[in-house]
Amino acid sequence: MANFDISGARFNEQLRMLETTDPVHADLMNAMFGQLIKNDVAMRDAVSVFAKSKNEQALFLLNLRRTGKRYGVHFDAYGVSPASTGTRLYDAVGKVATPSTDSVRGINDFEGESVFYGLEVNGYVDTDGEFVVEYIKGIDNEFSREDEDKDVYILFLTQWIEMEVTANGENIILSDENHPGSFPEAAAIRPDGTVRPFVPIAKYLAWDDESGIPHSVSGKTVNHNQSHNNMITRFRKKGNQYCGTTAQDKAHLDNLFLVAFATRNTQSIMYGCTSYSAQYAATVQESGVERIIVSKTQAAYFIVGSVVSIGNPTILSDEGTPILDRGYSGMHAKADRVLITAIEEYDESNSAIYVDNGGTTFSTASSMINDSVEAKTYISTMPWRTGTCDAVLGSCGSPVSNTNGKYPYILFGVEMFLGFYEVISNVIMKITDHVMTPQICYDCTKLATSVTEDYEAVGYAVANTEDSWKYISKLGYDPENPCVRHGVEVNASSSTGYADGQYTNDLDETSDATREWLSGGALYNGAFAGRFYAFLADALSIAYWYYAARLSASGRCAQSAA
Repeated sequence: MANFDISGARFNEQLRMLETTDPVHADLMNAMFGQLIKNDVAMRDAVSVFAKSKNEQALFLLNLRRTGKRYGVHFDAYGVSPASTGTRLYDAVGKVATPSTDSVRGINDFEGESVFYGLEVNGYVDTDGEFVVEYIKGIDNEFSREDEDKDVYILFLTQWIEMEVTANGENIILSDENHPGSFPEAAAIRPDGTVRPFVPIAKYLAWDDESGIPHSVSGKTVNHNQSHNNMITRFRKKGNQYCGTTAQDKAHLDNLFLVAFATRNTQSIMYGCTSYSAQYAATVQESGVERIIVSKTQAAYFIVGSVVSIGNPTILSDEGTPILDRGYSGMHAKADRVLITAIEEYDESNSAIYVDNGGTTFSTASSMINDSVEAKTYISTMPWRTGTCDAVLGSCGSPVSNTNGKYPYILFGVEMFLGFYEVISNVIMKITDHVMTPQICYDCTKLATSVTEDYEAVGYAVANTEDSWKYISKLGYDPENPCVRHGVEVNASSSTGYADGQYTNDLDETSDATREWLSGGALYNGAFAGRFYAFLADALSIAYWYYAARLSASGRCAQSAA
């Protein structure tokens, strides 16, 4: 059989040459290029012939999607046009991208092509920081989304990026080949400066097993109460080669979104679970039940299959009223992050919301916080479990609705926006002399609770929002650290520019401090939320019920390629 390089950009060309030069395998070649992508049997046969290790098999399948094309988008600078919509460039021209639901498959011309194609696998990061594929969806019967010992990742071909930022706007161009003027995405650069052929991103936000070790699996309650600092210890329980979500992971997905959907207003395409935050008190009190009765109007707000907690407030505010903050255990004391199983009419005015509390019944009666203050029983929405988007028909989309603000979404196979902030583990926001600059560490074994010599300063200052929410009109860009982008101008609105909020302390009054990077948006952030949303006012140690992260396989990188 003729020799060929399964990792080269000319892979498809070499295989087609093989078809003509090696007649013995002509039938297989015809099957591969005529049926392979649609025919699981032909795919398995081809993989078994041309690759032996699982990493080789995965790369073989990714390379079948390699095109060498350049997919681009241009966005005007906010001063040129406040519009969020971009203009497609090069091989993206004429393409259409719409998200799917679990009942309707959207038209997405990028799906399955080049850097937009995600191969779903089980795998792990070895002690050298290299990703090892164990099982491949559609190839191996052993593949699983639910097995607690098999982390699920999406593998993408490495992005080669052309980035141009001028006073008139910016161009973002992605390819699976190294074209003149392009550079490899940060997640693909090994510590020695060589470039990985593919980039793995955990499909799910991380859940912790009984030993406190995080995993990327479906059907789990995401581990919450995360902070920049405690994540360092948490993810190292799995090995020093692991960390939480990195700026490299975020940038990879941001690039895919911007080019595929050609808009900076990401919530106009997929809103995420960022407007699903109601808390309602029981209207009828019961005992020995796994349900709570609220008004019909209130019950209509909730979604069967979503996650809720039921409990009573136990703390009073300074004004003497019950505090309904989900951070207090009392709000979860009767049913803690359980699924709604049904919503049924109770009487003319009320409906019963049933939950799966594992057979443990409870009372929805009120309690007393002190001698004079009554605390009613409340139902509170909570972030969704992992795997909520497993039935979505396309690689991008949400269950039922993409824009009602109640559902998570998947972006080219990666699930996100479950109602949590996603904490970025390898960036510290440093305030010095009233100026905030991001500091990034490219080696997760050196992540620290303060800025050390292992952190690189990003070459721009973050906009001062002065203790208020403002909308991003321009992102900073440093060619030396292109994966870290924050708002340097905040003149936009909820429907212009990036249409996402950014929040900092009043930097004019803050001289020296550090802050963590909370991205995306939680249950209640509404229009402020989105892919470029950034809350930058918490100390590195602050953790809360809506702070989470995913496993990262890109913790061991270099700043630039050799």
